[in-house]
Amino acid sequence: MRTDVRRAYHIARADIIARVRSRKLLIFFAVVIYVGYLINSGSFGVFYTVSNGPNVNGALTSHLVGLNAGMAGSAVMLLAGFYVLRGSLERDDRHGHLPVLTSSQTSKPVYLLGKLLSNIAVGVLTAAVLAGAAVVNHSIYGVGATDPIAISWPVFVMVVPLTMFVGAVALLFDTINLLAGTLGRIAYFFGAIFLLSAQSVRPETAVPAAVPTTVKALDIVGLTLAYDLTFESIQAAVPGFESSFANFGTGGSNAQTFRYEGGPWPAWFFAQRLGTVVVGLAVTLVAALPFNWFRTTGGIVGKVRQRLPLDETPPETATQTASNPQTPTDTTDSAVSTSSVGDDVTIPPVTRRGAGGFRRVLTMELRRLLRGQPRWWYLGAGLLAVVPTGIALTGGGTEGAARGLLSLVAVWPLFVWSQIGSQTARHGIRPQVLTSDYPVGQLVGEWIAGCLITIVVGAGAFAIAVATGGPTALIGVTGLVIFPPSLALAAGLWTGSPRLFEALYLGLWYIGPLNGGFVADFAGVTARGTSLGVPIVFAAVGVGLVVVAAQTRRVYTNLG
Repeated sequence: MRTDVRRAYHIARADIIARVRSRKLLIFFAVVIYVGYLINSGSFGVFYTVSNGPNVNGALTSHLVGLNAGMAGSAVMLLAGFYVLRGSLERDDRHGHLPVLTSSQTSKPVYLLGKLLSNIAVGVLTAAVLAGAAVVNHSIYGVGATDPIAISWPVFVMVVPLTMFVGAVALLFDTINLLAGTLGRIAYFFGAIFLLSAQSVRPETAVPAAVPTTVKALDIVGLTLAYDLTFESIQAAVPGFESSFANFGTGGSNAQTFRYEGGPWPAWFFAQRLGTVVVGLAVTLVAALPFNWFRTTGGIVGKVRQRLPLDETPPETATQTASNPQTPTDTTDSAVSTSSVGDDVTIPPVTRRGAGGFRRVLTMELRRLLRGQPRWWYLGAGLLAVVPTGIALTGGGTEGAARGLLSLVAVWPLFVWSQIGSQTARHGIRPQVLTSDYPVGQLVGEWIAGCLITIVVGAGAFAIAVATGGPTALIGVTGLVIFPPSLALAAGLWTGSPRLFEALYLGLWYIGPLNGGFVADFAGVTARGTSLGVPIVFAAVGVGLVVVAAQTRRVYTNLG
């Protein structure tokens, strides 16, 4: 037992050292610090809506700032922490550490528990950074005396247990080949949104004592907790206040103000956070079942998929892999070794490197982006391209159908866009590309290929949008075709991974095309966004990102 604890500790220690050295964690901390500034400057925090009057905001006392910071940290950890915490198994696999660990007699549960400890350490550092920023900013913008304890301890109580849950889910997804790539990141995003939306199940007229137990159990961010803690303070400051949903954002400049000076926290919240810790530990132990040191068969899930018509690996490839367990077979971004070039990457021979010019480069990039996608993706892309076209030709399209189809087209090619920009780094072919005849052309070819695939997949939706909305619908088409591949190119080139792009893009897609937020409507789904030219702005930003990416590639080429 003592030996296992020591092994788990050293695994966690090595992992956290590797993470601290990466810029990804530093960027995440910078985002957390900025969130802390927004909280203490009054840009957003807890507020309540009142049907017949202005909203209700809280004065920035130390206790309310601590509650706000804990909620903000929980929201950031839930939505963005997953993308930060993932990748530790990929890193060990890429550097060949996993097979070495088997010779040390380290069991899979101990190894994964060590990785979970590393994730928890990231949560502790995140809480410390956020709490420190909140204390400093409260001394400048806050109301009343600055109480570091009142500000800090809610952040740790709310953020660290949630980090254990999110980190455990990240480990589970990393051990399942089917969820180790883009599909897993999309699935997690929608799961996180579901947890956030679970708070809307509470009846609006319910007082804290009448909130259903299921709502309290799913209070992953702390909205119900804030409602429970501040309810009496609001009633004292706002006569006639009965109940309302707790919101997190900006309540408006003319809002009424209540003053929360602290009080005992409800026991149900500590039980909820304890349950979160238990679930996280259980998920980590479950992740040991599909986890495979050599990542050749994908564990239990891989064996099941081999017996179902879901496996895309040809028989001859499977035979070759079985005879050579060191060959990586997973074509997702989490299992590709940078020391070898994957089978889905086509590199022209040196003697033919100039044959065909840029047209050949573009053709190669199209093939590379389209190869390796699962069959269901091709089926969905074909249906999106063909069915709406038939509807448009028969005159059956409506404006509502056009908006729904544009929202779907804005997310379906994500599996292709995610590969743009980062493939050269993930497959270890960056030196070959930089020394080729078309180092910048390869980058531009990637981007154009992504735009062309978007046009093909969205052809039917674009036709319906133009048929129902007129020529102005082309504004939205322009933004949808240009912006996503451009963002993928810049983010992938900068980080060498698709995670940053997917996290940013899914957030924009959720706010804009899916929910109609015109400020983020790069696809022209909303009439207001189209009339204001928002998609054109996003398209211009996209072109700027491509220019910056091309200039960056040119600089690296000259340095080489």
